[in-house]
Amino acid sequence: MATAIAWRLFWRELKRGELWVIAFALFLAVFSVVSLSGITQSVKSALEQRSAHFIAADRVLGSSQPFDEQIFALAAESGIASARQMQFDSMLFSSAQMQLSTVKAVSNSYPLRGDLILRRSDNLLTGEAGELVPGTIWLEPRLFDLLQVEVGQSLELGNTQLLVGGVIVNEPDAPLSVFGGNPRAIMHIDDVAASGIVQPGSRISYRYLFAGSNSELDAFSQAVTPLLTVHQRWRDRDRQSALGSALDRAERFLLLAGLLGIVLAACAAAVAASRYSQRHSQAVAIIKALGATTQQVRVIYFGHLLLVVLFSLVLGLAVGQVALTGAELGIKHYVGDFRPEFSWRPLWLGALTCVLCALLFAARPLWRLTVTPAIQVLKQPLQQMTIDRLQLLTGAAAVFGLMWLFAGDWFISLGLFLICAVFVAILLGGAMLLVKAAKPVAAGQSSAGKLALANLRRRLWANSFQLITFTLALFLALLLYFVRAELIGQWQQQIPPGAPNHFLVNVSEAQRSTLADFAAEHQLQTDTFYPVVRGRLVQLNDEVFREEATKEDRSEQRTGIGRELNLTWLTELPPANKVIAGTWFGSDATAEVSVEQELVERLGLKLGDTLHFSIGGQAVTAQLTSIRQVDWNSLQPNFYMILSPDLLADFPASYITAFYLESERYQLVNQLSRLMPTVTVISVEAIIRQVQDIIAQVTLALSFILIIIALSAVLVLVAQVQATLEQREQELAILRTLGARYAFLRNALLLEFTFLGILAGIFATVLAEVLLLTLQQRLFELPFSPHYALWWLGPLAGAVIVSLLGWWQLRKLLRIPGAVLIRRVIQS
Repeated sequence: MATAIAWRLFWRELKRGELWVIAFALFLAVFSVVSLSGITQSVKSALEQRSAHFIAADRVLGSSQPFDEQIFALAAESGIASARQMQFDSMLFSSAQMQLSTVKAVSNSYPLRGDLILRRSDNLLTGEAGELVPGTIWLEPRLFDLLQVEVGQSLELGNTQLLVGGVIVNEPDAPLSVFGGNPRAIMHIDDVAASGIVQPGSRISYRYLFAGSNSELDAFSQAVTPLLTVHQRWRDRDRQSALGSALDRAERFLLLAGLLGIVLAACAAAVAASRYSQRHSQAVAIIKALGATTQQVRVIYFGHLLLVVLFSLVLGLAVGQVALTGAELGIKHYVGDFRPEFSWRPLWLGALTCVLCALLFAARPLWRLTVTPAIQVLKQPLQQMTIDRLQLLTGAAAVFGLMWLFAGDWFISLGLFLICAVFVAILLGGAMLLVKAAKPVAAGQSSAGKLALANLRRRLWANSFQLITFTLALFLALLLYFVRAELIGQWQQQIPPGAPNHFLVNVSEAQRSTLADFAAEHQLQTDTFYPVVRGRLVQLNDEVFREEATKEDRSEQRTGIGRELNLTWLTELPPANKVIAGTWFGSDATAEVSVEQELVERLGLKLGDTLHFSIGGQAVTAQLTSIRQVDWNSLQPNFYMILSPDLLADFPASYITAFYLESERYQLVNQLSRLMPTVTVISVEAIIRQVQDIIAQVTLALSFILIIIALSAVLVLVAQVQATLEQREQELAILRTLGARYAFLRNALLLEFTFLGILAGIFATVLAEVLLLTLQQRLFELPFSPHYALWWLGPLAGAVIVSLLGWWQLRKLLRIPGAVLIRRVIQS
């Protein structure tokens, strides 16, 4: 019986529009979560796929032992593409010169990701495209001058002769490091056997390259793991490199945007639940007066909730998936090699969001609604908003739970949740004080402004909740806009146009004047010269370091760095460094050392420790007097350890510097190599180009997300204004009866929403500035700078948007004739 009544009432209220508000809020929550989580996941996938170009594959298995054919056979059975790569250092001999080089030998299928671009020339900008075939070797530009060889001539590698095919224009998995090492060459893997390079004890790096979908590669990794030995391990993307850090930062941007969408969806659900409960208290009282029990009422209204949840869920999943598909097409258009992969995560996360919002936001108001007494039919409906502490707790739990599920990081979720919760509490108190303070000003209500203030005070709780909703919506839109514009702008400024893109390594003291003359002649601006000596940290205080730990070595002795470091001495702090503990070298500093923060944590160092170095066979001792935070993304020469000048000034040193060179003037690199053959010229143009490409992709993704959140914010504002329509009808009917004119009521209405909008804009500005400060310094490791535009944009946007939305929704009420409006109020 109750089920049949619930079904009939459901369709009746659906036609009247009673259920559309809560249905729309749940739809908005599902749509926001599906689209935002899907877009962030797709962009992250696009970035990961782009990062696969840096290793020429989706997965790389490294080994120090020859290839295991069983692994390749297993990959073929799994439908996964594979390629082989060997890398070793060897001497290359021409008829005139010889040069130690890093040689990479690859199979025909290399690269699986990215592009290997070869040209039949000794210049990057000219020549026809070439192809890697057996019997040929391809060189990076500086090798042509170092070996004094031309295209078509032969080079000797081990026991074989190889023809110089041309220049390497682009090598996808070339080392992305400022200190790139030996000049590089590429040959076909079929020529390795004839060269005789592989001998017992040879130091050769073997790499298995694989490409396929994530699901295929995950299954393959699990299947191949039992076959791996201690000499084989999977290689991950280097998170401390400039590109690895850029990808990490990109993921943080997208994670933040998704979390903001979760908060907005929760606001929409809260607004809908409160409005639905208030609008149906009289209906429940009437039903009970006609003999219905509380249990029957619960069946009716929770049946409505179930039907609305199903409707909103299906529609939200469908529309969200359509929006996600459109975004993926946009990403694919922008990133041509993007391969979208279907994922169930956005769908089940959207479904879970719908269920949680329904249970933790709507179930409690409906439960309270069903216990409305029948006597309520004789009373005036309670219009004043009250606080339900249990609903606040369940709502807060829902918001945090959704944020944690979406982010997968409880620390970030908890931090953002606590910031929002504290500010909402402050905002609620501030709103109440401001509205109460308007009481003396609103006395008399003889003007539109006074009537607007009186209306704000009359609906104290409702207006306070409206102010919170408006503030959060404006805050989310402002924050994401400035994240996109300001923070990404600062990120881009870390690699500004004209930043040094070529480094000169191994410059001797005698060559500095020659280099200065060359730079002046060709109008090149060189960077600071950094002196470098090689040294090893051997002892901390009285404890001698051991080499890197192995599985067999279980000694309790402290593990050292395990390799020599590039040491330098400077009197001024480098630009990309910041002292976070201790003090930088003074003018009279003696025997001091400054150490990078992460190395301090790794070795367990503290200020005042004595470090012992071995440099060129000589012992050097220094006291740790400062700890530095180093920006490794700056593409500047950075050092783990910087010593005071008195310690290293007498050691023979080489120098590092950098300069910017336009691509069309690349021939100057060849001239510089001929002038100073012992100086190594390293181009980081590829790193800069890839980082800027990542920034562009993140900007595009945030543009998609900003549009979705802006639309969602507008819809939440619309839902909040609609929640007061019935009460405003009653007020307008009374005022019309008392003779209020159209212009007076219009001005009062506009001023009321303008006041709310200005307050919401001010609060949103403060919250956005606080959170931007946290994000810049803590999450994105960027220097903080005030956002002056935010302080006028926030209040102005609040006043304009809120007043326009309020006018757009209530303008029809003002145009209804007074007699008609009074009859509608009496009938309702």
